[in-house]
Formats: sequence, C-alpha cells, structure tokens
Amino acid sequence: MSETEGWRHYPLEAEAFWVREAEAAMAAIGEEALERTMLGVAELSDLFTTERPEKRFPDYFADPKLLAAYGVFFLPQSFIRTSLALDQACRLRQWRPASSTPSILDLGAGPGSCGVAAAYRLKSLGFSALGLTGVDKSPSALVAMEVFAHEVLGDGVGVRSRVGDIARPETWPEGQYDLIVAGFVLNEMPLLDQDGLLKWVELVRRRLCPGGMLLILEPALKITAEKLQRLSDVCAGTGLIKRIAPDLDQLPDPQLSSGEHWSHEARPWQAPASTEFVNRRLHRDLREVRFCFAAFSDAALPALPTGLSRLVSDVQIIKGLLRFITIRTGCLEAVEIPTRGLSKHEVKKLAASFGRGDVIRHEHPPSPRLRLIDYRDFKVFWTADKGLPESNLNETAI
Repeated sequence: MSETEGWRHYPLEAEAFWVREAEAAMAAIGEEALERTMLGVAELSDLFTTERPEKRFPDYFADPKLLAAYGVFFLPQSFIRTSLALDQACRLRQWRPASSTPSILDLGAGPGSCGVAAAYRLKSLGFSALGLTGVDKSPSALVAMEVFAHEVLGDGVGVRSRVGDIARPETWPEGQYDLIVAGFVLNEMPLLDQDGLLKWVELVRRRLCPGGMLLILEPALKITAEKLQRLSDVCAGTGLIKRIAPDLDQLPDPQLSSGEHWSHEARPWQAPASTEFVNRRLHRDLREVRFCFAAFSDAALPALPTGLSRLVSDVQIIKGLLRFITIRTGCLEAVEIPTRGLSKHEVKKLAASFGRGDVIRHEHPPSPRLRLIDYRDFKVFWTADKGLPESNLNETAI
C-alpha cells in the first residue's frame, strides 16, 4: 500500500481473497456466490443485534458459509475502523513502534479484521518486517486469519495464532508486543465489571513493549461507547496508562455527565464492490463506518499545541453559520462560525472539509457557547486520512 491510497482504502487483494472464499463455500462463481452469501450475512446481522446471546457466542466461524459471509460483508468495515483509529494515533499523535520489526497481538482476532488491518497500515509507514499473533476461541477463525494475513501482507510478516481466552492473559502467547489490538471484544467479557476491566487493562499493559500501544475498538452504540469511555477516563485519570486518542488530554469526557450524547466516530468510506453487491437486498447503510475507540501508550510523543478542540458532533449548515460541538480541556463548547461572504458552494465545501472526530484550532478562551469572528478565525488542524498539514507538523514539539 502507498500513502496516496489513503487509510480508508480497503485493499483489492483483501476483497479478492474473501470473494474466492465465498465461491468455494457456496460452490458458485462470481455474483452467484455473492448472492448466496446474503442469507449468511442476514443471519450474522441478527446474531450481532436482535438475537444477540446473553452469554457465549456460538462459533459461527466454524461454518464455511458464515465465515465467507462475514469476510465479504463485515470484515471490510472492521478493517477500515481499525485503520482510521490507527490513523489518529500514528498521524495526529505520531505514535510509532519502538522496534524496527514491530510485533502485533490481536485479541479476539477472528479471521483477521483488526490485526491484519493494523499490520497492513504499519507496513504503509515503512515497517516491512512485522510479526502478527492472533488469539481467539475459534480454531476455524484463526486458520482463516493466517491464510488471509499471508495473502494480504505478503512476505516479511510472520503470522501465528493460538486458541485462547481474551479475558485470561495466561492463555495468550508469552512475550511483549509493540501493538495490542482488542477489537469489539469487551462484550465477550461480560463477567468483568469496571474493576475487572481495569485489572484486565493492567495485565494487557504489562504485555506491551516500552512505548507500545493498546488499541481498543467497540461499536458506536451508546451503551458500548459509554462503557469504553468510562474505562478510558479511569485509565487516564488514575495514570494506569496514558491515553493518546481520540481524546486530546487525560480529562474526563463531559458527555458522560450530560448523558445526551456519546463519543463515537462516523467516517465516510467507499465499501468494496462485493460488499455493495451483497447489500443490494439487505439495505444496510454503508455510507459511513461507525465505531468508538481508545488508544493508550506511555510512549514519549510530541506535545500537541494549545487551542485544539475535538469535534463530537456533525457539522450543521444553517443560515449564515456552521454549527457544531467540540470538547476542549474537558468542557463542551457549542461553536458557531459565520459564513458571510461565502457562496453556497463555498459553504458546503468548508463544511465538508472537517467533521465528527476531527481536530480544529482557534485561540478564543473556553466558553460553553462560542461564536467565532468568521470562517477565517479557525483552521482544521487534523482530519482523518489526511494527516497533519505541513505547517502543523512544524508546531508540534516534545
């Protein structure tokens, strides 16, 4: 992958792999195979939502048809979610593995949604030699992960796996890792309350190499997002491990106290053609990938400049104004930007240049309600998949 492809880009080789898996599982070719995966996608969708089990998920990856359905439809979305979370950690906060040959541990790996994505993105940053280890309760998923990883990552990446329990570190492979990814697994540890999750984070932290990063991703639902945010706030507030994203500091998220809104990402992307084809009858909204995440690392990272705010709402266009909500130094701010002098086209272009989860900069004092002088009174400091403008790079310093 080249940097010009962007971190929202789903690799063609990844899509081709899962199309071949669908063809083998469905005993059909091309669109006919994809047609036959629709029933599996619908079944998995119900399992993940309306028919979600109270205790333990069945090993749906043991069924080749469901595995293929997952790979065609659900895996690309988690791949991009992981990519965009890493984008913020790597390009806004400028985190990098300390090792020249980074090691990745993917907890709850499944067939590789998050771990392979993480390795793919690190390769794009110039790390040609990597190690990827997957842990999951499903042997079938781990077999698929290893084959998928070799197909997408190519030479230079050592891949191994172990059947284990994500809640019990003693079942994981020994050693420390530069990056530990826990993608959509907190729901698989229902016996762990808040204190139990904190102990789990402490055990995970011990498995990090010096300067390593823990990345946790969860669905964007209010209940899952608030659970992760509470865990993140306690980790940051107690100094258990430093939070580096998406929050810009270690202060509690004020949205938790209001209870009306919650922190999550909603990022536009282009779904692969096979995923779009399967969605023709399912009618799921694939315009955006939605998720929440928290990234932690005790690495010495460049300090962020003053005056930064993180958007926690969409950007609204109203008559003569852009309106959105940000968090700055632990407080919510309702921000209005006058658009006088701009044409309708220019207003739409400005509104499309940043959005929920992005970081802006201005020098106005904090205030619950803030109206800037005009549209030139702020600048977009960082936006997903575009990194930092060169002028902003010069402003960050350790």
